[in-house]
Amino acid sequence: MLSRFFLRPSFALLLCLAAFVSRAGAADEKDKSAALKAATAFYEGIRAETLDNGLRVFLKPVADSPTVTVMVAYKVGSSDEDLSATGLSHYLEHLMFKGTANIKPGDIDRLTLRNGGANNAYTSEDYTIFHFDFDKERWPVALEIEADRMRNLRIDKEHEFDKEKGAVINELARNEDQPWDLEQKAILPLLFGKTGPYGHPVIGEREHVQDATAEVIKAHYDKWYHPNNAALVIAGGIDADEALKLVKKHLGAIPSAKLPERKPLPKELPKRPAELVMESKFDQPRMLMGFGTVRWGEPDHVVLDVIQALLTGGRTGRLYKKLVEGDEIADTVDSSNSPGRYPGWFSIQVALLAPKDRAAVEKTVLKELKKLADDPAAAAELKRAKQSVLADYIFSRESSHGLADSIARGVTVGDLDQLKGYLARIMGVSTEDVQRVAGKYLRADERVVVWSLPKPEKPEARRGGNGARPVTLNARRPAPRADRAAASDLSLKDTQRVELPNGLTLLLYERHRLPIVVAEAYVRNVAMLEPEDKAGVANLLANMLQEGTKEHSGPEIAEMIEDVGGVLAMTGSGGSVKVLSPDRKVGLGVLFECLSQSDCPRDSLERVRKQMLGTIEDQERQPEERASSLYRELAYGKHPFGRSLLNEKGNIAKLSRTDCLTFYRKVFVPNNTLVAVVGDFDAKAVVEEIKELTKDWKKADLPKVEAPAVEKPAKFTQKILSMPQAQQLHFYMGHVGIRRDDSNYYKLRVMDYVLGTGPGFTDRLSARLRDRQGLAYTVSANITDTAEEQPGLFTCYIGTDPKNFHKVKTQFLEELNRIRDEEPTKSEVEDAKLYLIHSLPFRFTSDAAIALQLLFIERNHLGLDFFEEYVKGVEAVTPADVQAVAKKYLDPAHMVLVAAGAVDADGKPLTRLPPPKK
Repeated sequence: MLSRFFLRPSFALLLCLAAFVSRAGAADEKDKSAALKAATAFYEGIRAETLDNGLRVFLKPVADSPTVTVMVAYKVGSSDEDLSATGLSHYLEHLMFKGTANIKPGDIDRLTLRNGGANNAYTSEDYTIFHFDFDKERWPVALEIEADRMRNLRIDKEHEFDKEKGAVINELARNEDQPWDLEQKAILPLLFGKTGPYGHPVIGEREHVQDATAEVIKAHYDKWYHPNNAALVIAGGIDADEALKLVKKHLGAIPSAKLPERKPLPKELPKRPAELVMESKFDQPRMLMGFGTVRWGEPDHVVLDVIQALLTGGRTGRLYKKLVEGDEIADTVDSSNSPGRYPGWFSIQVALLAPKDRAAVEKTVLKELKKLADDPAAAAELKRAKQSVLADYIFSRESSHGLADSIARGVTVGDLDQLKGYLARIMGVSTEDVQRVAGKYLRADERVVVWSLPKPEKPEARRGGNGARPVTLNARRPAPRADRAAASDLSLKDTQRVELPNGLTLLLYERHRLPIVVAEAYVRNVAMLEPEDKAGVANLLANMLQEGTKEHSGPEIAEMIEDVGGVLAMTGSGGSVKVLSPDRKVGLGVLFECLSQSDCPRDSLERVRKQMLGTIEDQERQPEERASSLYRELAYGKHPFGRSLLNEKGNIAKLSRTDCLTFYRKVFVPNNTLVAVVGDFDAKAVVEEIKELTKDWKKADLPKVEAPAVEKPAKFTQKILSMPQAQQLHFYMGHVGIRRDDSNYYKLRVMDYVLGTGPGFTDRLSARLRDRQGLAYTVSANITDTAEEQPGLFTCYIGTDPKNFHKVKTQFLEELNRIRDEEPTKSEVEDAKLYLIHSLPFRFTSDAAIALQLLFIERNHLGLDFFEEYVKGVEAVTPADVQAVAKKYLDPAHMVLVAAGAVDADGKPLTRLPPPKK
């Protein structure tokens, strides 16, 4: 399935934006023109070369970037596969990390680890993209790897062909345990035809993956993996001339090859309209509606992007306002425009509150689509949609990785000129264009609909996950945490810390690289101060904070922030806002209004409550949610951190508006709140603005935080949740961990990267269970990631086939005992230390990530010299230290183990049930 194509980010606007100055108040047209000019200049300065062997090279120097991203995009994806062997492109993506005659399994990840970098890959219908991120002094190693595996890949037993099949199968099973996956798979042949290039899922049919042979995949590799079918993109801290010399040295001599013909489109598409009803394993009814559309880069592509923003671009989107806030018959609605090398599709996803509303939902969606075609959109509405696209376009341009990714995708399905002209075409979309395109493609008689309905015995089941967009597959592992990516300056010492008279603490960090301002607010100890008899009030309040204040209703708040293309997100522990810098006052005003004046309006409370109760009911059918929730409950005991939505259902059903307001007024006070502001602004001006915005927000006496002790269980405790419909077993094991101020934190941090955490499959558990045995798609163990003011957890996790329960349990315990009983090797410890230190330039991807880091430093009292202390602490760790802390902090005899999946009470696999009926 093709993901919606967004043009992604980099530091590249530095020179263009140097003169872009923040100013108070909403932006005028001159400000908007400056932002548009900066954004449209983004792709200037790219050096494009084609080598004699046909390899297209795109080099983008980015001033002051300390990192470099190297991407190779092969123009081959699931649309190029034979129908008798689907999933080959995705499977081959996995195998590209297994090596050549020169590179053995694990070598690529070890090279990446030692150089403090990151690597990964993903597959879509149209391309397969491999990427490395390194410090600007270390990036050439990526070229050596890419040159070797472009034509020298080994696909055999020695290079773990059979073992990697297990990882692919586990990934497929994991996806099918998530809402929307089966619906997405079901709609493709109805839209595109079973023989069409897009008529099957990227990950492939299960039986094809299971039956795949090394010979078949090798033939696929030999067809497509050649320089004249690839684009190489290098972006970041490079000199273009020197980079081109290295590219020619390493890849210039690889011979080109004659490429096969691309698959033709079917002569006829399936008959429309069409509908498929299937039985869901979840408790929420879902509708996925699709329409055939256009190729990427065609004129109507950008109009459909604007239509997507009009329909579901936030709370002001037409479908959200009608279905969620108006008729209150759905709790989530989303849409996506997915063009590709072949004509793509436009999707609309709706999660209903009850099956009885099925006809009403479909009728309403079709009515709104017809209205788009029949009636001109209001000028203000169209302007808001375009502003949303513009703001997102700029927000996402904060890393060389993002810029490289947008180039790689764009030149594979289109060309560089189309990339450069995208935003100008967006801004040129007229109301007539919207009417014409909606009337041409989004017609009722052209719709294809898939309904997934819960079993009849639960007719009033509600709520699922978020509306799903079609996604590309990241086959190696889940995306890395956001705090492991690019930053241009690791020093935060220029941060200004200001405490206002009402006790509000401000952390201000000026960063004038992009016209963006981000504010992140953190309210301390929300979970700790939640009364036990009102458990769930914090979660309910989180959903009510932007539903209305004393000054503005929820819809008015949404309109204010979305008119400027901003993003507002309120949470149980505060909230955040991101706006273009000319709109700073609007963003800060809305954020502080929600923080200090929320009114929890009665007319929204019941709608929000229904949505939350439905969320719980749907999550009760998801094995990962069930296992995670019970694990935390058992590991934390009576500590508030053991609470979750799944065990707050009873209270949420009866909590009142008074309960929400009482808790809000007690906890959401300025002297309990930290706010970090990062981006393009003048700190003195921002301090004065926030003083004015919060002048009526009064400090208050705070309740005493009482933290009950968290103890390890008296003995090893095992709980198994039998869920026959689950495709995968989700396994959690661990016990209470540490606080962030623990004196052994850095020793434990290194231990994590030896045992069960890392940028690839270099840690012991990933290497053994995932890489060498293929037992899982995801495996991990970690004690430091959750360490904060309150104790975190040491947690081992794996998602695997139900038949592997006893095997993975045994191997986890073996590895835990081994790291306790034996010193790790010197090379293991040094590799972990090298990664932890050399990856610091990648620590932040965005202004928002820097703001979150500032909040983390403040609430854990780490000091603004944190980075220097971090390096010293990591450098001092020895193998003996790692064994000593493992012995002290890891206790295999006193752990909680929770597993959920198709197993019985003893962990033996159940007979697999057939897939849901269609």
